[in-house]
Amino acid sequence: MNKSVHILLLVALALVIAACNNAPHKNKASGPYSGIDVSRHQKDIDWTKVGCDSCVTFVYIKATEGATIVDPHYAANVAGAHSEGIMVGSYHFFSSTSPVKAQFDNFMRATRGHKQDLIPMIDVEKQGKFSRSQLIDSVAKLALMMEQQFKRKPMIYSTMDFYNSYLAPQFNAYPLYIGRYSTAKPQLKWGGKYTIWQYTEHGIITGINKHVDLCTFNDDKSLEDISL
Repeated sequence: MNKSVHILLLVALALVIAACNNAPHKNKASGPYSGIDVSRHQKDIDWTKVGCDSCVTFVYIKATEGATIVDPHYAANVAGAHSEGIMVGSYHFFSSTSPVKAQFDNFMRATRGHKQDLIPMIDVEKQGKFSRSQLIDSVAKLALMMEQQFKRKPMIYSTMDFYNSYLAPQFNAYPLYIGRYSTAKPQLKWGGKYTIWQYTEHGIITGINKHVDLCTFNDDKSLEDISL
C-alpha cells in the first residue's frame, strides 16, 4: 500500500473513533434499538466499545435477585456504563420464596453508592409458589417500597404472555418493559401500554461477547419518561 494512502486511512480511522467517543446519547435512538439490559450472563463487558454504539442510550443492569443474591458484575457494569455516558437503571429479579421486605433491602444494599439515572425495575417472570393474587399482592408491595424510596413508580418487566396472564391489569398504570421476541409489537390486555419493548434476546453489540437483549421505546416514549 502507498505510504500516503496508509497515513490517510489511519487519519480517517482516528476521526471515526473520535466521533464515536464524542457522540452525545440522545433521547431517541438513531437505529432499531434504544437500549440494552445486561447481567452476569454477559460476563465481562468492554464498555468503551459499547459506548461507541450511538443506539445504546441506556442500559438496565441486574443488581439483585431474591433476598440474598447480588449480581457479581453489577458494580463493574454500572461504573463502565457511566464512564461512557450511558444512562443506567438497576433491576431486581423477583422471587416468590423470599419476603418482600428482605428483597427490597437486598436491592437497596446492592445499589447504595451507585448513581441511578433511571427508575428501578422489577423483573417478574415466574409465578413460583404464589397464586395469581398472591403474586400481584407481593409485587405491588415491593413496587410501593421502591416508589416511596425513589419518588417514582418503578418499571415492571415481564414477557407479554406472563404479564397478560398474571399481572394485567393491576400494573397497567406502571411503566412497562415487555419482552416479546417477535416483529409484532406487544399487545397487552385491558388497555395496557408498554413503555419499552424488548424485541430480541439475540442482539449483537460490539464489546459484549454474548448475545444481549435489545429494546426500543414505544413511539410516544423516551428517556424522559423513565429518568429519575
